[in-house]
Parts: sequence; structure tokens; C-alpha cells
Amino acid sequence: MDKAREELLTWSKTPGILNPVDMGHWYKGEHFNPLPDRATALAEGAAGILKGWLPARPIITRHTRVQALGSCFASYYVLWLADNGFNRDNRRSPYDALIRGNHFESPATVAQQFRWAAGEAKTENLLWVHSDKEELHATEQHRVALRDRLDSTDVIILTLGLSEVWYDKLTGEPLWRAVPERLYDPQRHVFRVESFSDTKSHIQAIIRLRDTFWPGLKIVFSVSPIPLQATFRPVSAVTASSVSKALIRAALDEALRERWNSVGETLFYFPSYEIVGSLPEPFGDDGRHVREEVVADVIHAFTRHYCELS
Repeated sequence: MDKAREELLTWSKTPGILNPVDMGHWYKGEHFNPLPDRATALAEGAAGILKGWLPARPIITRHTRVQALGSCFASYYVLWLADNGFNRDNRRSPYDALIRGNHFESPATVAQQFRWAAGEAKTENLLWVHSDKEELHATEQHRVALRDRLDSTDVIILTLGLSEVWYDKLTGEPLWRAVPERLYDPQRHVFRVESFSDTKSHIQAIIRLRDTFWPGLKIVFSVSPIPLQATFRPVSAVTASSVSKALIRAALDEALRERWNSVGETLFYFPSYEIVGSLPEPFGDDGRHVREEVVADVIHAFTRHYCELS
């Protein structure tokens, strides 16, 4: 056998830091959580993934006023809560707790809603288009209604989905989604992949506005596990989606680490993205939407730890 190849094979099989051959042990610091092997992962399930992110006590009771905002995955939380007797103090129907449907999939557009409600985004600068390509004209009445929703909310679940965003260059404001052909203006509308710093700044804006205008509001951040349906980049949707999720997840983690004293008190992270990613074949035939039984597992993990079930 070639000597270099033999050495390479030997090196590749050398026990890692968990099983040192000799020379004692590696320093493991104050916190050391090894990646579980397959058997351990199956035994622990979502509980292992939730480690370090669990609230000290449930934050949602039957009378807690909960809203959700973000990608379509946010609707699953609202539906479960309403079906199981939660959100009963919602001024509207307990099923009417998803802010403007599933139009806000990026940190930029989620932050825009907070900025708009707080009066930091000008109503006349906003261009919103529904999935049916119909325009929704922002009005002061809409803004006041959103502000009223946030004023009367105890917990808001934010599901952040993608980092690919269309912007209006004239106003600097993000759009909900791509621009219909009849409205597209190449001098005005531009596609952008949000940078890490931009993504983080949007998340920080949400937290800052919470601190200023809604100090009693608890925010549960999560990353939607649903991949991009398509990309506007000249690369495959698979690789673009991977980057999109990575940017959000990394920016969110750093923003929370900078506010670590608030994590578990007013700011929370629920790892729905990681739970889905840990399961075999979590998606349906379209490769995007999470299978019902997987959604049930995610919601079970959330409600078990975040909701007062007794």
C-alpha cells in the first residue's frame, strides 16, 4: 500500500476529541454539547435540538393573546392554538391571528411591518402586491389597525423564510414579493440577496422597536423550513435556498447572542428549521411543503414547551 495513502487512512480513522488516544483530554470549556450519533438523535428527538433554547416556563396560556407573522409556516401555530382553545382573548376570532396572511417571508418585510406600525416607514412609500398579483394600497387606517394588533398582543411568532428580496430603489423599501410584469420598472425595481449585515440589521430593528413601543411583547423567532420555490439568481434553487436559510439563521443567532440576557425572557428561538432538517424525507412530493406528520411533530414540540397545556 502507498505509504501516504496508509497514513491518510489512519488519520481519517483517528478517534476525535471524544475518544482521545492518549495525552489526556482536550479542554472542553464551560459548555460542551457533542453532535449526537444516529441512535441518540432518534432517542432524543426534538428534545435534543431544543436544548438551550427552551423557555424556563410556558409563555402561552389559554388567555395569552398570540399573533403570528411571516411565512406560511406561521399559520400552523395559529391553527393549532385556535383548535385547542387558546387565543380565546383575541379581539377577533382566535383563527384571525395571522397578520396579513403569508406575505412576509423575509426579515426585511417583517421589520418593515414593525417600522410601519411604529411610524418609521412612510405609508406612501409602500408597494404591496398579493400573491394574486393584485395591489394592496397601504393606508393610515391599515397602519393604525396593525399598531392596534401589536398593542394588544402578548406573544408574536415570527417565521423568517428567505433572503431574496425585491426593493423599490426610489423609496428604499422592500416589496412583499416579485413585481408583476405590468408594474415592473427597471429604473425603480431591483432584486437583491440580502447580506448578513443587512439581515442582522432587520432583526435588530424588530428587537429595537419591541423595546421602544411594545416592551411587554414576547417574540418567538423561528426560521421557516420551507425552501425557495424559485430563485432570481443564475444558480440552482437548491443552492440559493441553502444560502438564503444560512444567512437568516446566522444573522438571527448573532442578534440573539448580543442580547443573550433577554433570551428566554422576552426573546426566544424555536428551532423548527433544525427539527425538520433532522428528519428523513420531511417534504412532500413537491420538495417544498412539509409533510403533515412532520408538521405535527414540530407543533407538538412547540406546544409542549411553550404552551400551558393543563
